[in-house]
Amino acid sequence: MMRQTLLRWAWQAIKPTLRQWLDERALRLPAHQRDALALRLRLPVQTIEQVENALRQMALYRLERWNP
Repeated sequence: MMRQTLLRWAWQAIKPTLRQWLDERALRLPAHQRDALALRLRLPVQTIEQVENALRQMALYRLERWNP
């Protein structure tokens, strides 16, 4: 019980920083990689951006729903 309480407390302390990092940095491709991927897959850059945004939203949704 004490372990679970400590885990929840730690999660609540870490979660905002982790969410910000995922949203702003970790789940974003650099522009040159996005362009290279679009060329390699023969897709518009906008499609790559849409997939990137969808993946980011899925990851952030799961982050919000997870509770230790």
